[in-house]
Amino acid sequence: MINYWGHSDDMFDQGYKALRKGILAFGTFLTVLGALIFMFPKLIAFIIASFILFAGLSVLVLGYRFWKLQNQVRPFEWEDEPVDVEFTTETPRQQRKTITFILK
Repeated sequence: MINYWGHSDDMFDQGYKALRKGILAFGTFLTVLGALIFMFPKLIAFIIASFILFAGLSVLVLGYRFWKLQNQVRPFEWEDEPVDVEFTTETPRQQRKTITFILK
């Protein structure tokens, strides 16, 4: 049954249409890309080189961000002394938690 605005009540209708359009668009893209590679054989080298360049730049930016983050993170200090724990039968009346924000 079609509504006033032309939409179908079928739950799978819109998903099926989107899947069909996506498959047709992907097939068209692969066909055009294949034709371009046959016409310009160096195109495949450019595609691979651009992928490697993009991946390298992404890793370089990620490494730089980790390097800058190193100055903001406080190193964890291990305590070699055993922790004294007192066991009591009393229930605590109130618990307090401290939240520390490190800003630069």
